[in-house]
Amino acid sequence: WHMPYKAKSDLTKAAIKKSFLALLNEKPINQVSVRDIAEGCGFNRNTIYYHYDDIPCLVEEIVIETAEKIISDYSDYHEACIDKMAEFALEHKRTVLNIYNSSNRSVYELYLMKVCGSVVENYLHTVFGDVKADPESREILVWFYKCECFGQIIDWLNCAMNYNISEQFSKLCKLREGFVD
Repeated sequence: WHMPYKAKSDLTKAAIKKSFLALLNEKPINQVSVRDIAEGCGFNRNTIYYHYDDIPCLVEEIVIETAEKIISDYSDYHEACIDKMAEFALEHKRTVLNIYNSSNRSVYELYLMKVCGSVVENYLHTVFGDVKADPESREILVWFYKCECFGQIIDWLNCAMNYNISEQFSKLCKLREGFVD
């Protein structure tokens, strides 16, 4: 019996990501080498390079997959999406802060903005329901709240995640309940 190539490739990539994330939990990203990743997962460096051009490509794939999974799993629950994002970040605090404070920050921010956009779209759909609004006004509201959400999360990251962002977002949503009118 032979494992299909795609399944074997997926397992290899999962092992590489696991090794990399374990290393990021121990030290900053600029101190992690491809050799370290290879040693951590028991592969040679060529195997790492076969799947990823470099460490930034590995970071990008991890960030994209994580963001898309959170969006997919919680697309109908705007507050749960923020809660899940915060929970994930806190569970992997050192890793998240190491990526956030690295030269790969722009990739992280790009997908954080995507998560914020998804959360805001769902939030506005839930809060506004069938309220008629012209597309341009709706687009402006999405943009405004997406940027606000993004800014709140960036502040939280800059404060080393030292306050309860889920509670803050929950209170903010309650404060906004009167804005619809």
